[in-house]
Amino acid sequence: MTRRGFVALTATALGNRAHAQSPLAEIGAAKDLLCQGLELLSARSDAQQITRAVGFFGRALDEYPSFGDAHYYRYLCLKKLNREKLLQDSALEKAQRYHSEALLDQRDPFVLAVPKIYDNLASVGQKWALVIGISRFQPDTGAESLKCPANDASAFAGLLRDTSVGRFPDKQVFVLINEEATTAAIKRRLNTIATKAKSDDVVVIYLSTHGSSRTDDIRQVSYVYTYDTDVSSRDDVFATALPMVEISSIVSTRCLAQRTILIFDTCHSGASGAAETLSSADANRLSEGAGRFILCSCQANQRSYENAEHGYFTSSLIDNLRQRQGCIRLQDLFTAVRDDVSRRVLKERQKPQEPVMFRSERAAEIIFGSAPEAKNDQCVASVA
Repeated sequence: MTRRGFVALTATALGNRAHAQSPLAEIGAAKDLLCQGLELLSARSDAQQITRAVGFFGRALDEYPSFGDAHYYRYLCLKKLNREKLLQDSALEKAQRYHSEALLDQRDPFVLAVPKIYDNLASVGQKWALVIGISRFQPDTGAESLKCPANDASAFAGLLRDTSVGRFPDKQVFVLINEEATTAAIKRRLNTIATKAKSDDVVVIYLSTHGSSRTDDIRQVSYVYTYDTDVSSRDDVFATALPMVEISSIVSTRCLAQRTILIFDTCHSGASGAAETLSSADANRLSEGAGRFILCSCQANQRSYENAEHGYFTSSLIDNLRQRQGCIRLQDLFTAVRDDVSRRVLKERQKPQEPVMFRSERAAEIIFGSAPEAKNDQCVASVA
């Protein structure tokens, strides 16, 4: 297919975007198969991994033949493997016919947004944040309530907007609390930041909610619960929750900001049967490329504990940032939070909780409270 033909197909798909794929509740099993295939794909995937992914996409299409995204990712894999052009064109045509969202967004798991640090990052361009906290879920079919995520998210968003601490522009801090934090709304805001953030910008994504594993014997986060996640059955969860692989895909392949911080609190102590932590594979996907930092509230096989109003992790994060008015390197901030949380939880709960940080191999240091577009940033100067 010619480039002109590809553009025409994409334009047609954009024109039909209102006619989305069939309700996800009908394709839970197919969606999870799609996610298992995507978990195999990255800029470093070899031919064997890509071939296995094609198998998962084929099985997804056996479950739901009109699943546009499965057709689209199958097309990308066939193209990467240099398979017959006729097969590639057929998969792409079906992706267009069935209104693939991934096609519309031009997602490509094989291309990193930031493969290396390109610019001298002495100063910050703009600052963007998405803060999500879900304590209350939809009635009847939603997850059990949590105590602190909504309060934690509101407090953290307030700190980011504080002109003496976070120094994030008010209109560039997107906050989704409880009913606002649907799967569609979260994906929409993630896409907003991915399309608006430039290479010299700073991006912060904070997420506090339930996490869910794919199977009971693998207690790692494959999905995060949104307000409208249906937990009636495992297939319903697959159909309505937000896959971790979608978050990692947006961050690693679409967000151009060379300084991106992701903060996860998805393993709450009061949640029955909750997943415990990010898998090493998810952490690797999120940190793939350059300029990514991932902070998690606890280690594998631990839980994230709460006091009267806030989780120990977010409370310590806020306290340490306020004490330094945001003028602290991210590595130093993490060390202070890790030591504080570990000590307090052990003393007050007699339980272990040790936050953990992952980072890209190539990453510029981040000073959390650096001012956007400031030529002589006193915050930066104070820790230089």
